[in-house]
Order: sequence, then structure tokens, then C-alpha cells
Amino acid sequence: MFNLSAQIHCGHVEIDENTTVSQILTFDTFSKYNGGISLNGVARVRVRVEDLAVVDPLCSWSLIMTVNNNPGGGTAGTEWEELAQDGGGLGANPTIGILQVRVRNSCTTSPMDGVYQTFTNNGDLINIIEPMLAVTPSGSCVDNVNGPGSYLTNYDEFNFDIDIRVVPSFSFNPGLYQLNVNFHLEENP
Repeated sequence: MFNLSAQIHCGHVEIDENTTVSQILTFDTFSKYNGGISLNGVARVRVRVEDLAVVDPLCSWSLIMTVNNNPGGGTAGTEWEELAQDGGGLGANPTIGILQVRVRNSCTTSPMDGVYQTFTNNGDLINIIEPMLAVTPSGSCVDNVNGPGSYLTNYDEFNFDIDIRVVPSFSFNPGLYQLNVNFHLEENP
């Protein structure tokens, strides 16, 4: 079904290309299993949202992150994708909930800034900048800046550092597992 009343208020909306980030976390000591492994700045999301040729006061955007565990490959919706198991598989595979993700920037633009968040199931999403809010113009350095701007001109508002922490405990099968976190930027309708 098409929404014929949708209008485009922004011009160019994109996350500047960033290389794919892969991290291998090796849990080989008791302290790593119990305390987890944290990686700060594992990825950086740089946002650019340009206005149309004419300034449109309705140009706004949202930014979300989602988790994907390759459910088409037979992975249960709450588990990491198993690439290789090491041992007899007497326990359960790691659950998505052991991945904690934190978003940071200098302006605390995201309401979740600095607070670790977790996913539960494949396809879950976390709002970095909430969709459908009133326009908050760039240059204000407050929560939910979602008006036109760029990390090139307003770096502190349009640049997001991504940190991860994984705390597996001893209840999961040893092996090699994979989980993907994706970012999606779009203009608000």
C-alpha cells in the first residue's frame, strides 16, 4: 500500500560510509567470563542530512540500530548465530541479551547517550534519535537534534561513537558465534 500523502522535506540523508567493523572477542579467562569484555569506539556513525534547495522547517530524521542473527540460517530468534561449536554442546548457545551497546557523542544528542542498552530478539531495534519528534535544529547541542546538519559542520551532534560490552557468564556453549548490528537513518515522513 502506498502513502500518497507522504512528502519529502529533506534533500540528501545518509550515514557517511564507514568500513565494516568486525570484532572477535575471546573469552579465555574467568575474569573475562564474569566481568565481560568492553570495547569503546568500536564503530562511528557519521550522519549528514541536507535540506532541500529551499529551507524546509519540516526536514527531520531518525536513527535506529537493529540486531540480526541470521534467522534464515536456522538460528533461534533469541540466540547468536552459531558458526562453530567447541565441545559437546551441553549448555545453551549465547543469547542476544548478553550484548550491550552504548551510544555516545559530545552533545548527548541521543536520549540513551552513555547508557548501555540490550537487545532481546532478532530484529529488535533501539532508537538512537527517536522517529517522529518535532524538529530540533542543529547547533542547539541538546537531546534529539534531528534537523538538517552534518558531522562536518556540527560534529558533536551528528557523530555517534558506538561501544559494546559482552558478559557471557559460564552458562553458554563454547564456540564461535556471530551477531550483526546495523544502523538505519531515514527522513521522518
